[in-house]
Amino acid sequence: MAAISNRGVLLAIGALAAIYLWIKSPHRGLAALLFAAAIGAADLVSVRLIKPEAARVRPCAADPVHVAHPLGCGSGQSFPSTHAADTAAAAAVCVWAAPAFSTIAILFSLAVGISRVYLGVHWPTDVMAGWAIGAALGAALVLLARLRYLPR
Repeated sequence: MAAISNRGVLLAIGALAAIYLWIKSPHRGLAALLFAAAIGAADLVSVRLIKPEAARVRPCAADPVHVAHPLGCGSGQSFPSTHAADTAAAAAVCVWAAPAFSTIAILFSLAVGISRVYLGVHWPTDVMAGWAIGAALGAALVLLARLRYLPR
């Protein structure tokens, strides 16, 4: 569970997924660009806009005796889960850009979210909100790109 939540591992998988989209998607460069933009937008909205306003304490900080993360509690606030938001945004782009890859992307996003709860760094509602925010942002970027750049 710790490995699937590791930022370095997630960045490496994200880079490989972007390369896959560049090679396999019929939308090539646009797909890879939207993939990166969706992750960036989800991260920005989660970390800079919502977390400071919600200011929710992580479970491992609320009850450090009974909830211990093997790698530490993490920095910052709990709500929403940025890991869940980022992976859901990426999955939303994959559903459009590479339908054959979409099941893997969705299952990966689910696994990352579950790992955050399992490790004690997020409440289940943090993860669910992250998934919703990420999926909405990813879908919105795909919709904007389809309206603006793709033939009708």
